[in-house]
Amino acid sequence: MDLTTLLIILIIFIIFFSISFMIQDMKYRISYYMILALLFLAALNIYLSIVYYIQLRNTPGIPGVQGDKGPVGAKGASGKCSFSSSSCKILDARTKILNIANQMYDIPVNCLDKPSLASCGKSQDTYDQAQPINAQINMLEQIAYSTTMAESDFMNKISVCLNDSNECNDPATFN
Repeated sequence: MDLTTLLIILIIFIIFFSISFMIQDMKYRISYYMILALLFLAALNIYLSIVYYIQLRNTPGIPGVQGDKGPVGAKGASGKCSFSSSSCKILDARTKILNIANQMYDIPVNCLDKPSLASCGKSQDTYDQAQPINAQINMLEQIAYSTTMAESDFMNKISVCLNDSNECNDPATFN
C-alpha cells in the first residue's frame, strides 16, 4: 500500500470513530462497533481477494494427476512412413520426377535435368521454358528425400506442383 491509500483509510477510520461519540446509548454504540467490524472485515476480504488475484492470475497451477487413458484412435492411411523407420524417402526420385515432367511438357529429359542451349536442342524457347521447371524439379527432389508421404501420394502431388508452381512453392507446405 502506498501513502495515499493509508491516509484515506485513516481518514475514513477517524470519521467512523467520531460518529460513534454521537451515539449515547451503550447498546447502540456496541452494535455500531460490531457493524463497523463486520464492514471492515468484508472490505479487507474484498481488497485481499483483488490483490491476490492480480498477483496469482498468470501463475500456472500445480499439475494434476494424469487422467484415464482414452479410446484408441482411428487407424492411419496405409503406405505412410513411420518415424521409427529409417527409409523414409522415395528412391530414384529425380528420374521419376523428370519422367513426369517430360510427359507433361514434352521437353527432352536431359534439357529438364540440366537446362542449357546445347541440351535443349539450341532452342531458346525450350530453354526458357525448362529453367523454371528445373527449379521445381530440384525442389521436389529435395522433398522426396525427406518426405513421410507414400510414394503414390507424392507422385500425384508432383503433377499438381509442376502444373502450377504456386501450389507448392514452399517445401514446408508440401506434406
